[in-house]
Amino acid sequence: MNRTLELPVEIGTVVYAADCPRYPQRVIGYRIGRMMGEDEEEFKEEREADVLYIEYECGGISSSSPVSCFGISIFLTREEAIRGGEKSEIY
Repeated sequence: MNRTLELPVEIGTVVYAADCPRYPQRVIGYRIGRMMGEDEEEFKEEREADVLYIEYECGGISSSSPVSCFGISIFLTREEAIRGGEKSEIY
C-alpha cells in the first residue's frame, strides 16, 4: 500500500508559534517517531510514535509539534499566531 504525505508547508518556510509569536521560526524538516539521540523513555511519555511532526528552529533552538497543530498553535503569520494564542488563553 502506497501512502502520500501532504505537508502543510515546504521546508525553509517561516512559521510562528502561538506560545511565542514574537520570534519567527524556520521549518527544518518533518519526522515520524523518535529522533536519533532523543531519550526513548522521555519520548514515550511525551509523544506518539505514529504521528507526523513538524520540526522548526529559531536561534539554534529546535522544537517540534504534531502537524495536526498547524493552524491551531503553529501559523504562517505573526498575526495569526497572536490571535491563536489569545484563543487558547480563553479556554
